[in-house]
Amino acid sequence: RKESSAASDVYKRQDMSYTIEDLTSIDDAIFDTLWLDSFPRIESGGTMPWSKYEVHYGHALTEEEKKEILYLEFSNAIEDPGPELKVLLTRKDGIPVRMMNWRYNLDEGIAHGYYQLLGPDANGSRGWLFDPELLQQIQDLFISEFGATAHTGMVVTGSPIHNYYVTRDVGGVLAEMTSVDNDGISTLTFTYTGE
Repeated sequence: RKESSAASDVYKRQDMSYTIEDLTSIDDAIFDTLWLDSFPRIESGGTMPWSKYEVHYGHALTEEEKKEILYLEFSNAIEDPGPELKVLLTRKDGIPVRMMNWRYNLDEGIAHGYYQLLGPDANGSRGWLFDPELLQQIQDLFISEFGATAHTGMVVTGSPIHNYYVTRDVGGVLAEMTSVDNDGISTLTFTYTGE
């Protein structure tokens, strides 16, 4: 595991309190903090498809194995030589609140989101999850990066994170959200207004 973090690009609109960093390495302290903030919710909400990994491991996963799986998902995305895989770190007022890996599909014009760790802001709140300002900034980033028309996320059907995505107020940022359910996993597609 690497000991420091570097960002090749930082995206911040001047009027916003969020920064989105395109990571070139993982800061273990940030990862560990976000993991500790996320793990109880991941477990209680059933938001990770651990069974897919248990087939490979041949046993029920320990907490440490689950942590290592997510660490490898992020570090493998960073180490991939192509431009399509990214790990983005979102900060609110300088505090890391989300680490998420993405695959840009240049042919489709869609950014596919996979795994994320979520933490509270400086006030101990996760209210930032419902902030259309951040959603607007993500849309602007993906449009400027490669002309995206949408982004997707895969979630466990019926989990708290699934319910969050399908019920949140998007403040007019998105044109529509669609959901395709397959074997307990929902792929949510968020289409941009283009504004």
